[in-house]
Amino acid sequence: MKTLKFLAALTLFTAFVHTQQIVAQDDIKELKIQVKNKENQINANEEILVSGVTALKRVKTNFERFKKNKKATKQEIERKEKIVANMQQRLTKLNAQVDNQKKDLNILERKLARKLKKEEAKEEDVKEEGKAATASNGLVVYEDNISDEQKEVLLQKQKLEEARKKLDEERKARELAYLKEQEALRLEEEKLKQLSNQIKAKEKNISKEKNTLISDLEDDISINEEILISGKEGLAKMKSKLEKAKKDATTSKESIERKQVIIDKIENRLLKIENEIDVKKQELAKIKG
Repeated sequence: MKTLKFLAALTLFTAFVHTQQIVAQDDIKELKIQVKNKENQINANEEILVSGVTALKRVKTNFERFKKNKKATKQEIERKEKIVANMQQRLTKLNAQVDNQKKDLNILERKLARKLKKEEAKEEDVKEEGKAATASNGLVVYEDNISDEQKEVLLQKQKLEEARKKLDEERKARELAYLKEQEALRLEEEKLKQLSNQIKAKEKNISKEKNTLISDLEDDISINEEILISGKEGLAKMKSKLEKAKKDATTSKESIERKQVIIDKIENRLLKIENEIDVKKQELAKIKG
């Protein structure tokens, strides 16, 4: 009876372990698919990115040549400049997307490595004889039933593939370095352009304020000159009346003195207006330079 119970328990345990192994293998399989899909996405985007940078170089070269054309208008140059900047920004955005995809790939690869390590710890390390294995130097060790000449050819193919891969990676690195350099220059140019616009805006405000001040001074001068002319005409009439009053025996002394006081006040007021006009004219001349 005890034996039967033991065998039943053992069977259940074996079934449970087997189920766990199947689940783990399914997880590993799914992770491998995710890693492969992510690698394909990265490779596709990198190819688009490299091709885009090559196109960007061509467009920038054409743009620099176009700017030297005397027939090129300011509007045309600005439009083409926007096209170049837009193209560069899109490539920079795609490059950032590739960087994020690589981070996601690293996460998936680490997760897969942990799963594999855990699974390998549960299983026996079974190696089949006669199959290719990886040597410690990174090169492939081949079966013993092929000739030395075939091994040499296979080894050369492997080295050729590795050289091509290295060359492709260097090419991508150069293109991406160019893109980053151009983006840095674009951002610096954008900062300088913003600073230039700020300076122009300040100059415009200063010019506007200056023109307003000039206009106000000219108006004040014009008004004061009109007042001065009218005041002098009125003063002349007052003086004429005073002279007549002095010759008229019926005019009292108090009346004559009162008229004289009024004339003196008018003269003082007109003198102040003349001085004010002179000051404003000097200030106007100073502003106009």
